Amino acid sequence: MSTSAFADRDVRFGSGAIELAGVIAGELDARRVLLVRGKRSFTASGAHRLLPGLEQVAKVEQWSDFAPNTDAADLEVGLRLVERFDPDLILAVGGGSAMDMAKLLCAYRGTVDGEAVRERIRAGATVAQRSTRLVLAPTTSGSGAEATHFAVVYIGDQKFSIAGPEMLPDTVVLDPALTVSGSPYQRATSGIDAVAQAVESLWAKAATAQSRSFARAALRLLLPAIESFTTGPDLRSARAMSLGAHLAGRAIDLSKTTAAHAMSYGITKRHGLSHGHAVGVTLGSFMEVHADPGPGRLQAGLAPETHGAAMREILTAFGAADGAEARVRFVDLMRNLGLETSLDKAGADTREARESLAAGVNVERLGNNPVRFTTGELAQLLLDID
Repeated sequence: MSTSAFADRDVRFGSGAIELAGVIAGELDARRVLLVRGKRSFTASGAHRLLPGLEQVAKVEQWSDFAPNTDAADLEVGLRLVERFDPDLILAVGGGSAMDMAKLLCAYRGTVDGEAVRERIRAGATVAQRSTRLVLAPTTSGSGAEATHFAVVYIGDQKFSIAGPEMLPDTVVLDPALTVSGSPYQRATSGIDAVAQAVESLWAKAATAQSRSFARAALRLLLPAIESFTTGPDLRSARAMSLGAHLAGRAIDLSKTTAAHAMSYGITKRHGLSHGHAVGVTLGSFMEVHADPGPGRLQAGLAPETHGAAMREILTAFGAADGAEARVRFVDLMRNLGLETSLDKAGADTREARESLAAGVNVERLGNNPVRFTTGELAQLLLDID
């Protein structure tokens, strides 16, 4: 249950790997385990099979009463639970929200006052230490949260990204068999999120040779498998998507996300599209602009030849000759997965709604996007989406 792709991290990969939870807890000397899990996915995915082995070595308390988008109010509840139960290991089994919540519980353990928690979130200090073991086991192939050193949390409608080396888990359990039970929509949106992470990692200003290597490998796995995984998953497509999504997470851990992800949060919060779906709605349009940005629009310090090479790789991955064809091919992929590509149908059906979405993105924080955008240019990109 191992692969050379995981040489620098402890990743248990393979069908049935979730049943190793008890073994892993024993290896980490855990005697009290807080299990942060999805409400329905835990049983539906088969992840509940971990319980007999885990309960043989540790006292287990389960928690699943938190919203899909990680919120400071839920985090406060979880921190009080941590204070009461006093776990030495937090094990998250679920999608990105469950894994982000587990990371945040470790990061902010010891702070239980709600306003103090919010002050720490707003301060955004790097998480450089933690006292609690952390194990992450995704039940979706998409978020890559098990591979990244950051987590998202909301205070009201305001999004914060909390980061630090201690947000990385001690162990990852990557079990493809857990990922097939979600609805076709969930599999599609999670998969598109992983594809977007790989694409954005290739063109990100902060990309490195290592992040691009992870992103290339991710796209080679994800693109051939995503349609069959969505419509009729089997173990072969599940393995490809599970590994591909993890590698996309490894890529984004190094390169960080860019404009398509930045735009997605407002679409999700205001119009209710799931995260991956919201990213996908704009990604094709960003591909087209990035393939031919025009003179003077690249970020300072980004060599045109570096950006050009990254875009050629992306176009090749989608079998496209230019940015316009890449957009069409990506939109076709979304539709083949059953994902609506219209912002009108998502609820952003007026000029005002789309301009408001663009205004909600802080363009000063888009320095990792290879192409510079003004708020007006972002609004025009949204207005041009059918």
